[in-house]
Amino acid sequence: MTDYFELAKLADRILAISDDDAAELAAILDDVDEDVRNELLVSDFLNAYQVFWYFYRYEPEILAAERLMLSSASSLSRGVLIEERDLFQILFRITDSVPEMLVSDGEDVLMVFRGRSAYRDAAEWADSN
Repeated sequence: MTDYFELAKLADRILAISDDDAAELAAILDDVDEDVRNELLVSDFLNAYQVFWYFYRYEPEILAAERLMLSSASSLSRGVLIEERDLFQILFRITDSVPEMLVSDGEDVLMVFRGRSAYRDAAEWADSN
């Protein structure tokens, strides 16, 4: 595990270089040691939007992007509500360094999607059920 202050300094440097550009941030993170990168992706130094962009490399819907920007990456271990579709909630979560999209009825997780198309797959599943 990386020292907290070293991780903070690294995050500051990366964020300064990327200048709030999510695509640039993702490119820089690609070059960071995998173990350190995984620590950053669930830390208080990044927000959930930056982590979403890192894994999926596209812009979510506006409300989803705003929700993600307001949540720290450290909250991704529990899951962050991205959107609600009818009776379903779609949450973004990181489990063992793997991004997941969960579809919930508000109490139970009904489906879990992984992979590059997980967000779209979760939305399509919610819309069709």
